[in-house]
Amino acid sequence: MRHHLTHLRAMDLLMAFLSVISVVLVTARWWGHQTLAPQTLQLFYDVDSLICYFFLGHFAYGWIRAPDRMAFFKANWFYLPGSLPMVEQLRWARLIQLWRIYQLLRDQPDLLAMFRRERNETTLSGILFLFFLLLGVGSGVMYWVESGQPGSQIQTPYDAFWWTLVTLSTVGYGDLVPKTEEGRFVASLLILFGVGLFGAISGFMASLFLQPGRGDAELEKWRHHQSAQQDLLLQELRALRAEVKALKQK
Repeated sequence: MRHHLTHLRAMDLLMAFLSVISVVLVTARWWGHQTLAPQTLQLFYDVDSLICYFFLGHFAYGWIRAPDRMAFFKANWFYLPGSLPMVEQLRWARLIQLWRIYQLLRDQPDLLAMFRRERNETTLSGILFLFFLLLGVGSGVMYWVESGQPGSQIQTPYDAFWWTLVTLSTVGYGDLVPKTEEGRFVASLLILFGVGLFGAISGFMASLFLQPGRGDAELEKWRHHQSAQQDLLLQELRALRAEVKALKQK
């Protein structure tokens, strides 16, 4: 978040992804309250609440770091209604953020340049995106292959979610374990991904201490330099085009 959302950033894409998940969970609760099990509905509500707390934390972080907090609040206050975990009816306000992200994507930004320019934010966003993705997909697949099987310890969506969270965090309590061959195969993949995520987080935290990110002044200087280089390149292209045109006329 920033005072004025004028260009796309990596964290915006992560917020858009979580907004889609939040809206899907609320829709599933509203449309499936008669068909889905109470435990499944409660799990959807709890996961959606966790996403809301993440939204609130992101908003608070941006507000604390903003040089003008009042201006930040005036420019981003509409994110708050959709971030309140106790009011599901307001979750549709997340569509406002999705619309703003869509407008920025419609301008066809240079995503590769954005990722190179904001490496720390891109790395953190990528790690969180992969974690949330593996948590959701892993829980769903594990519940699908283990529930209803004889002797299986994973019988409810909460069991699958808890097992996946513990596995990805590399804690491994051992209170729930898959019993089927399919479940063990899924578990082996999640274990490998969990170790990789833990290593990525450790490397990211080390890079913050060893190679601190650019300050605002340095970043603005870098952007000014890049803009000057682009202007110089355009001037050279125009001169080259003029020379080619002159040669054709001869």
